Amino acid sequence: MNILNRKLGLLENLFEIIHELGGMIDVNVARIEGELTPDILQQALDLIQKRHPMLQVHIVNAEDGNYFKSEGTPKIPLQVIDKQSENQWIEIAEEELHKKFPGGTNPLCRVTFIRAAKSNEFSEIIATFHHAIIDGMSCMNFINELLSYCHKIPDGENISEIPTMKLLPPLEEMLNRNLISPNNLDEAEQKPLQEFPKPQLIIETEAPPSQRRTNLVTRIFSKEMTLRLKERCKQEQTTIHGALCAAMLLGTAKIAFKDTSLSLSCGSNVSLRKSCQPEITPESIGCFISIVEEIHTLEENTTFWDLARECKSKISKSISLGIPIARFCNESLQYVNEDIIIQLSNQNMGRKNTIEISNRGQFNLADKYGELKLKELYFATGQHWLGGSFWLGVVTFHEELFCSFAHVVPLVSAKTAQLLADSFRDTVEQACISESNHKTT
Repeated sequence: MNILNRKLGLLENLFEIIHELGGMIDVNVARIEGELTPDILQQALDLIQKRHPMLQVHIVNAEDGNYFKSEGTPKIPLQVIDKQSENQWIEIAEEELHKKFPGGTNPLCRVTFIRAAKSNEFSEIIATFHHAIIDGMSCMNFINELLSYCHKIPDGENISEIPTMKLLPPLEEMLNRNLISPNNLDEAEQKPLQEFPKPQLIIETEAPPSQRRTNLVTRIFSKEMTLRLKERCKQEQTTIHGALCAAMLLGTAKIAFKDTSLSLSCGSNVSLRKSCQPEITPESIGCFISIVEEIHTLEENTTFWDLARECKSKISKSISLGIPIARFCNESLQYVNEDIIIQLSNQNMGRKNTIEISNRGQFNLADKYGELKLKELYFATGQHWLGGSFWLGVVTFHEELFCSFAHVVPLVSAKTAQLLADSFRDTVEQACISESNHKTT
């Protein structure tokens, strides 16, 4: 491996500061069937680490800032646990969300293998990342490559010659700033980081950051329901993401609020890969994301599909104006420090949106990697320092929609989170079977 050395970019540095406080750690869970040995899994990890520069680095603090460096970085560590119960993976994933990377020369990725006793039972691969080196597409690429290597190694394929990909510069150096509306550029340069939108939030009980924990709830939409949702979105001239936003907003409003007129905010993660010059390929591992935050007013007569179209329209308009890119023109990002993050985490208990959605979209991953079968996919980031009141991570895989809901206790209780997840699912299902209220012209 070549020796790598570059300074962290604005977004990478922000995630490093939050990480050092114990937040925004990224956890991914692949549930698999089939026999897999720890030895094969470790070999596969070694190969994928050799291929991707961001898996070879650790973070070093210098007088002029934080740097990624590769010299002395050891192998990605693998922990093996013999499975004791069906839902053990949820408990371990939740623990991973709160476990900082130890520093020093340690890599910014670790893997836990929960090994089932029988090959026809689910085992789980839990991949945990420092968010400075990863985004949603990177995680999906990591899982796909890892399982592909796990399939090829036992078959004796010659995969020893793995070329290392190029280490990319910081995101802000690659962005095409011509995509930003001049007015938005001026606004981004003037708006301080501390300015949050002021929506209605869900905070049942207050607690300092040290007493908050991110917990998970999962749901799966069947193939039949997922296909029905896709078809209705097409009929209603909206997107799956627009429908997910509407379902989160309406489902949350039904459970968490009594007022019939509400001002709720929805944050959506946006990939900036296509906004870079040159465009960043899906194979590249790194953090290339931004966020769009929109306020929606819900009235008693607000309908699902009208709201879904509104969500789609507002997000599309923000992206067309270059607002996600403009965030990286904000000079205040250069001066973010731990004190500012602590201040933000104490403001509204660190809740900056009513809901937030990270939608990875549809991935046509193989369902079989030789004898291994990929059955389910989930992911989340630690929301306990900063985040939305109720967070949803979504990925569509082989026409099933996998939902990971994250909530922070005690701000939102486990009982309320279950009700919110069920309300989201019920809202989607009812919308898919209801008569259309959309009038074409």
